[in-house]
Amino acid sequence: MKKSTKFYSLAAVTLLSASVLAACGSTGNKNASSANEASLSFPGEVTHDGSAIKGGQLNYAIVAASASTGLLIDELTENNVDSTFGTMVDESMFGYDGDRKLDDSGLAKVDFDVKEKTVTVTLNGKDYKWSDGQPFTIDDYIFTIEKMADKGYTGVRFGDGFKNIVGMDEFVDGKADSVSGIEKVDDYSVVLHMKEMTPSMMYAGGDVPAYVMPKHIFKDIPVAEWEKSDYARATTKFVGMGPFKIKEVVSGESVTFVANENYYAGKPTIDTLKMDIVSPDTIVSEMKAGHYDYAEMPTDQLDSFKDASNFTVLGTLASSYEYLSFNLGKYDKDAKKNVMNPDAKMNDVKLRQAMGYALDTKTAGEKLYSGLYHPATSLIISFFGDLHDSELEGYTYNPEKAKKLLDEAGYKDVDGDGIREDKNGKPFKISLAARKRTEANEALIQQYQNWWKEVGLNVELYTGRTMELNSFYDTIEANDENIDAYLAGWSTGYDPNPTGLWGAEAPFNYSRYVSDENTKLLKAISSEESFDEKKNLDNYKKWQENAEKEAFAIPLFESEKLIAVNKRVKYFDTKYGSASKAQFNKLELTADQGVAEK
Repeated sequence: MKKSTKFYSLAAVTLLSASVLAACGSTGNKNASSANEASLSFPGEVTHDGSAIKGGQLNYAIVAASASTGLLIDELTENNVDSTFGTMVDESMFGYDGDRKLDDSGLAKVDFDVKEKTVTVTLNGKDYKWSDGQPFTIDDYIFTIEKMADKGYTGVRFGDGFKNIVGMDEFVDGKADSVSGIEKVDDYSVVLHMKEMTPSMMYAGGDVPAYVMPKHIFKDIPVAEWEKSDYARATTKFVGMGPFKIKEVVSGESVTFVANENYYAGKPTIDTLKMDIVSPDTIVSEMKAGHYDYAEMPTDQLDSFKDASNFTVLGTLASSYEYLSFNLGKYDKDAKKNVMNPDAKMNDVKLRQAMGYALDTKTAGEKLYSGLYHPATSLIISFFGDLHDSELEGYTYNPEKAKKLLDEAGYKDVDGDGIREDKNGKPFKISLAARKRTEANEALIQQYQNWWKEVGLNVELYTGRTMELNSFYDTIEANDENIDAYLAGWSTGYDPNPTGLWGAEAPFNYSRYVSDENTKLLKAISSEESFDEKKNLDNYKKWQENAEKEAFAIPLFESEKLIAVNKRVKYFDTKYGSASKAQFNKLELTADQGVAEK
């Protein structure tokens, strides 16, 4: 068959909404910033004319097709919308520099002793206060670590960084009343004794536990009831260490924040900040009307806003990717590990590879996303600089190779209708789940189905349509047996270690793929030997090569993120690191109202 070149004339695409997680990290990332900046289509910073006024309200649009669940504490959030709201009131322990490496700019600093296998966490100040005025001490940090190890914990953030603390296993199993590896020094510092030292410890979102919650509040709330508590959700009762406090809430839609006078880095410059969830279908008109000062814009609508007169478009390489993966097993909650199903429909590597080679992501990115979506060739994206294996070809469009792989695997068109039967000559259908995002995404999925049909695969959408975001991830996480494959996206965090996404024990490994080789290669990435940069690069290369071969997840797109900033915002940049002048607590406005397009 000839290659189908038809693309549906549909518009709009939202930001990559995905489960937000801090994966794990490594070294070898030093050239990432400069390399990324060189490849951007738009500038990374802007200074607008005008003198700053005192205070004012910043209006922030969260561009998404789904409502917030209302959860705000980062110990429990699992999607981008909730996490974005949460960043204004919740704060992790550590700051980081432009290379995503932990520094002394946050609530605490970290000192490593690789030989002694210890991590010392020390608060950078002794007079910190929670937003309700209560003292903040190292006890809050210790409390959070211990409570996230509680059997009643319902979140997915209790990862390798916690399990690596000496005595954690005994504590989790109920054989000890405390974690022996947590050594409190005084009210402002603690020493964590680790089983192993890993390169991930040096990076934001890495293997040093960074979550912290107010002990004086949550000590009286059973861990299993955290999700239901008003103190964990978007309510005026929320107590955090972030730059703002909650003033007003419209459930699932909007939160108005007021400056936190107790913020450790100083009271924010603006008086209030209002966050609204705005549809990707209307965000361009809303920005042009001057209703919002900040928004991450739909890339496929670029032509409709790139020349706007009342806001500036900035660019940065997104720390996220789109991918195709497969339902290969289940997550054993009791054993806390992934278990593959040997009889899973997609448990044939050649079938998985064929599905990847059937897709023309280069054409799709150019036609639907103005060239701002680029084909991804590895599960370690180019955002991570030298750690990304640029020599990998990935699953570039090759329908003839796809057909050959299917023939070799025994999927053949027995009755001559153009659709292949299974290895036993029986009708063969692949059920595909995908999240509802935008009309452009709907067009993309239809095109995928067309390309798969051209190589003889009948791929139909689960329930016949795309799924609401939160429902989609709940269903994928549960490994619904009626789903064979799924299209999703990850926000990777700043630490490239893929263990938190594709490890044998990772709850986020929704494919449930497990193999001895994958586990061995992931352990090498996380090993002490990977503190050596050369060895670290080699370990990452080996994992990427094996992941490409096994095709348990096929990377589809990397992307540029476009940010619109109203011209009444004095300065904004897209730089990484706590030193960036564009932190929302530092922003200044030059007018009481947003500038509208004339």
